[in-house]
Amino acid sequence: MNLLKPEWISVSLRNGTQEAVSVSALGREDIVDITAPRADFRGAIYQLLVGLLQTAFAPKNHREWRQWWGAPPDAKTLEKALAPFVPAFNLFSSVGEPAFMQDLTLEEGEQKDIAALFIEAPGSKTLRDNQDHFVKRGAIGKLSPEAAALALFTLQINASSGGAGHRVSVRGGGPLTTLLLPSENSRNDCLWRRLWLNVLTKDDLAQLPGDHQDNSLGRIFPWMASTRTSEKKGMETYPNHAHPLQVYWSMPRRMRLQPSDQEGRCDLTGQPATSRVDHYLTKNYGINYAGHWQHPLTPYVFESNKEPLSIKAQPGGLGYRHWLGLAVTAQQGKFTRTPALVVRCYFDRQERIQELDLNPRLWAFGYDMDNMKARCWYETEMPLFNLTQEAREDIAEQAQIMIEAATDVLKTLKSALKSAWFDRPKDAKGDMSFIDANFWSVTETSFYRLLQQLVEKNGDDDAIDALLKSWARTLKDKAQKLFDQYALSSLNEDGDLKRVVKARDGKGGLNHHLNGSRALKKLAA
Repeated sequence: MNLLKPEWISVSLRNGTQEAVSVSALGREDIVDITAPRADFRGAIYQLLVGLLQTAFAPKNHREWRQWWGAPPDAKTLEKALAPFVPAFNLFSSVGEPAFMQDLTLEEGEQKDIAALFIEAPGSKTLRDNQDHFVKRGAIGKLSPEAAALALFTLQINASSGGAGHRVSVRGGGPLTTLLLPSENSRNDCLWRRLWLNVLTKDDLAQLPGDHQDNSLGRIFPWMASTRTSEKKGMETYPNHAHPLQVYWSMPRRMRLQPSDQEGRCDLTGQPATSRVDHYLTKNYGINYAGHWQHPLTPYVFESNKEPLSIKAQPGGLGYRHWLGLAVTAQQGKFTRTPALVVRCYFDRQERIQELDLNPRLWAFGYDMDNMKARCWYETEMPLFNLTQEAREDIAEQAQIMIEAATDVLKTLKSALKSAWFDRPKDAKGDMSFIDANFWSVTETSFYRLLQQLVEKNGDDDAIDALLKSWARTLKDKAQKLFDQYALSSLNEDGDLKRVVKARDGKGGLNHHLNGSRALKKLAA
């Protein structure tokens, strides 16, 4: 199987039906979206296709970018562009011959069940200790070649620490990915434009670190050459050891799929397959990416004279408190949270594409990882406004004040609830993350609505002051309602109403702290 040839990508069409298409069909404007059996696979297919277009079909400049935006390429055009890269996308081959995302020469290693490719799969020790309580063994025993390819790609681009010598992805373990999407229900919203929004021009790509001169296949696709192993210190792989495009195709794990000619039904999709994959070989000390690598689809935190750190998903999900750093640059002390390169390049060329009726969204997704353990998969969509650099700086400053105030109010709310629930609140232990989740959820719509209004009123100081004061009132109102909702819940250990009233309205209670909050007063300044 070669991933560039057959019709294996499941898509939804504008007429509501689904179909399997090949990579060369991506320019069809009736294709709306990717469909996939798992959320992480859907995100992975998007990244694979963006990587393919960036590698094989990158526009020279903004003029060419606009050309293909307005008139997507036909199948013959894409086939011609992809032809030089076909040898890199064979899924199965003999040892010593290239196979997609697999070690070129791996003959011996630990044999694992194919289910171990999935990021949330229980590890060897968990299985030995019979502790796979939540993610059970045995659910996946065989995969179709297509599903195996996606599982392999998903693991390689998200790989977290996997024990001694099992290397992490070029972006670190469990990185966030952010992709630009056209506005919903727009005439521009089709799969081609969803992908094309995230393809950089060759001039944009020049901003990435790496060896731009050597564009041989082995420098772009690490499986096309012998693996740069990392058994000892000093064997790290830095950007100058590869072409910048390798960030799309990073291969930290040494693996080799073991296909079977037996027919069967894929345990993931439920679809029949003429061949299947039950096992794979793996060996540690694969590529150890180090240095100033930067992936164009990932936001980073920068600190002077230090390597950039990719922003990761954290417990509690993704929400408006993460808008700073994902959609606009945010300065926090000595740290600078910077959006992905594709977002920054979009802003650079926005004046050229505003005429195309584009008001994009930002789709953010990724795993919340605790070392080797996947705690949760998160994804969300955020607005991305068409703003000048100066306007972005203004809105970032205003959003920072709004988010700081929300964070302060949440802290006050949780403290007041503990005082309402417990006779000795300082000694009370337990997980209160459900309060966090509810608070961020009930205030999110108001935040984005006010943010839109702040964008529209940019430069009107009186209107902006009124909007910020409105946000302060919203935070107070939501905090009081959540307190009332939870204060007399089953978490109240003895139902003491006097304690509840004091925690809400007494000195040192919720309203006392809200009225004295410096963060809220800053909104009204």
